[in-house]
Amino acid sequence: MEGTSLFETEPRGLPHRLAHRSRSRRPLVSGAAVASAGYVLMTALLVGFGLLLTKMLLEGPVGRWDASVNRWFFDHRTPTFDDLTEWGSRLGDTATVVGIAAVAVVVLAIGRHWAHIAFLVGALVIEVTSFVTTTFVIDRERPTVPHLDEGPPTSSFPSGHAAASIVLYVGLALITTSLVRNRIVRTLVWVLAVALPIAVGLSRLYRGMHHPTDLIGSVIGAAGCMAFALLATRTGVAVSEANAEADAAAATALPVAGPTDASEAEVAR
Repeated sequence: MEGTSLFETEPRGLPHRLAHRSRSRRPLVSGAAVASAGYVLMTALLVGFGLLLTKMLLEGPVGRWDASVNRWFFDHRTPTFDDLTEWGSRLGDTATVVGIAAVAVVVLAIGRHWAHIAFLVGALVIEVTSFVTTTFVIDRERPTVPHLDEGPPTSSFPSGHAAASIVLYVGLALITTSLVRNRIVRTLVWVLAVALPIAVGLSRLYRGMHHPTDLIGSVIGAAGCMAFALLATRTGVAVSEANAEADAAAATALPVAGPTDASEAEVAR
């Protein structure tokens, strides 16, 4: 893996400590171990939040606020907004996310930006696995307003569309910022990285597919997934750097036969 400004770490930082404790000298294996821990921790966090929400908070002001927001969006539906939010919702569809991510991976692979690929793929894998696990544990009904989309088999909490869009678009913005120095391009990318997930979240609310608190859970989950993916990638980079240093030290320590040694060997014959 390569080191870039996005993946540079402090010599005594957590990634280096994890790399030092890793039993494997393979960066991919070490990074995958951190990513797996991230999945476990993020799933536990989301499940805990979901249980707190569904078992305790929905009977009070939080539940009433959810219902009032759902009703407000339903009362303000128009044919124009119906069409716009259909496209907004598609920005977070599985097909859209996978397609954009695949194109990004191909482009990054051409440039041999392996660490960036590991970060993007890792963040999406942690997000989708923690989301699927959480949504089957937390069996929350979708809003009671009419739905404009066909409901998937998963429950309402959290929003997979919102979480995936945050991870994808913000993740791509982080990658672009680390590779591109043009200020206009970087600004445009970050505007899109903020605007597109907001469009996805509002579209899911408008179309009656999620409660507001589902989106809050998605934001928390997406942020955590990207943080763990970044830690996993930096750990892999640290392992790679440690391997390079060890190989260099071993090469320096090898004895080199000089002219004198060769002459002595000839005399011995």
